[in-house]
Amino acid sequence: MKNPWRRLLDLSPETEVWWDSSPLVWPNFKESYAKKLSPEDKQWFDAETESMYFDANPDEWLFAGCTTNPPLSWNVLQTRKAEWDKIITEKRKAYKGKSQYGLFLEVYFEVVKRGAEKLLPQFEASGGKLGHVSGQVEPLLNRNTAGMIEMAEKLADLSPNVMVKVPGSTQGMPVFKYLASKGIATNGTAIFATSQILTVGQMIKEGREMHLAQGGTPRHGWRAVCTQMSGRLEDSASFRGVVNKQNLNINPLELRYSSEAIIKKCAQIFEEREMPIKMLQCSSRLHKKPNGEFFYPHIEMFAGGPVIYTVPPSVIGDVMMYYKNREITNGWDKEVPADMLEKLSQVDFHNRSLAEDGYDVEEFNEIPAYIENEAEFIGAAKAMITYVGSFI
Repeated sequence: MKNPWRRLLDLSPETEVWWDSSPLVWPNFKESYAKKLSPEDKQWFDAETESMYFDANPDEWLFAGCTTNPPLSWNVLQTRKAEWDKIITEKRKAYKGKSQYGLFLEVYFEVVKRGAEKLLPQFEASGGKLGHVSGQVEPLLNRNTAGMIEMAEKLADLSPNVMVKVPGSTQGMPVFKYLASKGIATNGTAIFATSQILTVGQMIKEGREMHLAQGGTPRHGWRAVCTQMSGRLEDSASFRGVVNKQNLNINPLELRYSSEAIIKKCAQIFEEREMPIKMLQCSSRLHKKPNGEFFYPHIEMFAGGPVIYTVPPSVIGDVMMYYKNREITNGWDKEVPADMLEKLSQVDFHNRSLAEDGYDVEEFNEIPAYIENEAEFIGAAKAMITYVGSFI
């Protein structure tokens, strides 16, 4: 059968698949995942991956864009250590300062720039519609509006196809409006709840209207997306942790309906309110059926919808193999089961995450899943700063 990812794309022209890692580690993924496979599966996998990305013509690529973040940038330095130790050494020679953080920024920008250059052929061939690479503002700035704006503008200047990734923090909201007013492509990240998503959408809409009113001509390659971190929402201590602690009758698979409800609700509101932004789903989770069959509920739930899947290397490979001879059907048009929503309503975090007014903007930094995610990303940034700083 046809590659499962291409069959997924066949369900709707509005569906996109993005690579959720730095483009720089694509060769490492192909090599490492292929080692797990039988000779027959490896032959098929190798043939498919050759046609999915950089080895093929841009108009044949499976991926329409790419998301990166500080942990994924740090992974580049770890995965391709010998290559990047040389690059850091050269950066160190050219760097005139003495600050570890300053050198880190030089290296971080270089990772984003080189990744963006990989997708630039697709960006140019599509007239700026595809081929964006999300470069995230450094997470130590998550609660500093002015600092995020300054770094965002530097990221946007690295390459015309850089889409600036901004967190869904309280201080991040004005950044979305500012960047949209300047015609800078944006990606809302570290976002979990409906209220966060819709606030980002409104900020983008207002900023976009300002930009068009001021200049009249849309900036080449502008677009905006909003990332809902599905698995990170449902697996947080305030969700799965509460279910386990209170011994509620909700199994791990049933938790996934929470993000299904949020994403489908917000995509509909985006359309109704004419918000120029698209839902992007990440953090898909693997499950196993009683018959031993592995599957990804998040992939199936949104199949055929006006969404972007951003998919990490392991999930790319898993879906290729688990769904190799399995049908993929439209899940977007299916309503979220009422009995599942009733079950999930036992958890306050689900209720607040789903409600349009579940959190005020001033509370965004206090959303439990946001706090957990922020801590992880700050940790990765600090690890990268320490490593790069060791070259000073």
